[in-house]
Amino acid sequence: MITKPHHRQPAANRARKRAIRAQAARAGVPYSVAARQLDSAPDALASTGRTVYPASTDTHRQWLVDSRERRPFAVRLQDARRAADLPLGRAGHLADRFPPTRGEAGTGVGMLYHGARRQEALAALYSVIAAETPGLVPSAGDLAWAAESAEETAVDLVCADLDRAARLLLDDDRTTERDGVRHVLDAVLVIADDGHAPGTRVRMLDGGRTGTIVSAVWGVSGPPILYRVHPDAAPRAVVADPRRLMLLHPLT
Repeated sequence: MITKPHHRQPAANRARKRAIRAQAARAGVPYSVAARQLDSAPDALASTGRTVYPASTDTHRQWLVDSRERRPFAVRLQDARRAADLPLGRAGHLADRFPPTRGEAGTGVGMLYHGARRQEALAALYSVIAAETPGLVPSAGDLAWAAESAEETAVDLVCADLDRAARLLLDDDRTTERDGVRHVLDAVLVIADDGHAPGTRVRMLDGGRTGTIVSAVWGVSGPPILYRVHPDAAPRAVVADPRRLMLLHPLT
């Protein structure tokens, strides 16, 4: 019997699919949307778009992110309910959802999303807001409705004002212990209002240096108004206008 030879998929197609999957994870969007994003704007200014999980050579973190994307419905429902359980449940959910990573080799960027007490710090921030500005805390009914959708991003939208208030509380707190908490809140705020999470690689249009976004500067609404960018191998971060930063996809 004559069998047809197996034709291996062209390398270019395989590379494109990998790039689309990576973009889908970074931006927190479906595969089809990620494909359109790559086709229409492979490179774009940091003043537009969304990067939730930046491209990275950290294969363990990428495995964790990919594994979350494959969760069955029952697990997604459990996670969404935990995300809506203020303050401790949501704090623990976010700490697990954005695992620690390290800046790329040669960049001079250290640990991101790190800190053994991230959950406790997040819960404390939520408790402060509940005591001082209770109107920013979503109602139990809104939280329950969002959680039953089994979509953690639906809970993020309900909690967007609360999460932003928690992030703004950190602007006057420069302690090392809370660096990872800033990264986590920056990343989750991107989901509701767009922007680019810490770890995103960029090129600065002023001078052409490449660097890494290490935190965002938020206003009272909308996407980040500025980014703190650590230029490669530089001693410290600088503040940059999103309109003067070009996103680097894939990792450069």
